[in-house]
Amino acid sequence: MKTEENNSHEKWERPDDFFGRFLDRIAVCLAVFGGLILVAIVSVNSLSIFGRFLFSSPLVGDFELVEMGCAVSVAAFLPLCFMRKGNVIVDFVTSGLPSWMIGLLDTFGSLVFGIVAGFFASRMYFGAKDMMYYNEETMLLQIPVWIPFLPIVFSFFVLSVCCFYVAGCDARKFLFRV
Repeated sequence: MKTEENNSHEKWERPDDFFGRFLDRIAVCLAVFGGLILVAIVSVNSLSIFGRFLFSSPLVGDFELVEMGCAVSVAAFLPLCFMRKGNVIVDFVTSGLPSWMIGLLDTFGSLVFGIVAGFFASRMYFGAKDMMYYNEETMLLQIPVWIPFLPIVFSFFVLSVCCFYVAGCDARKFLFRV
């Protein structure tokens, strides 16, 4: 396994199994997608500010696009953050514990995070269905609100799978001392 340095209490290890590499690749693609969305948001914001400054006419509905884009991009970054163990860890409570206990807590935390992410994905899926059924649209641009929910639901689903995968890897490490 190739090991890279990380800011958390342990090093991130590149997955050596097929499913882990596949999941990592999906997480990277989602993060690139989120980055492209952020570039688009910055461009819309810049054009709006430029239009407001030069022509006293900002882009109509720019805040709607920024709002939707931010939600999509933040959700798209979550799976990669979890796969690379990039979450903030406050370890002043666990710093004195043995490594097997820290592994157990990491595994438990990943399982809980996976359950919560799966719950969010399911609730957002049903929310998007309702918004599509009731034809809910943004106020100014009249964009259907359910459209940005689709990549967010997918991101949370992938996040949930990543959480369970990381929990399995952590459990294997502390149970079998791999």
